[in-house]
Amino acid sequence: MKPIVIAFVFILLSVVAFGQDRKEVIEKGIQVKRNYELDIAKGEKEPQIEKEEVYNFRGDLIEIKEYSEEGKVVSLWFRYKYDNQGNLIEEEELNGKGEIKERYEYKYENGLKTEKLYYDNKGRLFKKKIYKYELRK
Repeated sequence: MKPIVIAFVFILLSVVAFGQDRKEVIEKGIQVKRNYELDIAKGEKEPQIEKEEVYNFRGDLIEIKEYSEEGKVVSLWFRYKYDNQGNLIEEEELNGKGEIKERYEYKYENGLKTEKLYYDNKGRLFKKKIYKYELRK
């Protein structure tokens, strides 16, 4: 379980750190961004897809895929859903065939995240994280 958590944290950080800036996505009208790599040392003649990011009209990242084996296999795949305020409300981790491995739901009150619910590939809740806040008076 620990390697999965480490991989998830790495993926989440890469999405936050390397995802296109929302303002830029909106201003430029970006819907899909694809990264390709050409390994000249290996003698590759054509660039291979490495990563694909899909954005909605508000500039939110709604899907990310990372590829391995010269762009032939999806190694990481996440989909995201947001509410009207732009809060992340659902996240799905999929396998290379597009089947859900795990799903996460987020709940909010007064604009603050209050819960994260973890579901397995059969839709069964297996973990719940609760967020509590102490506000200044």
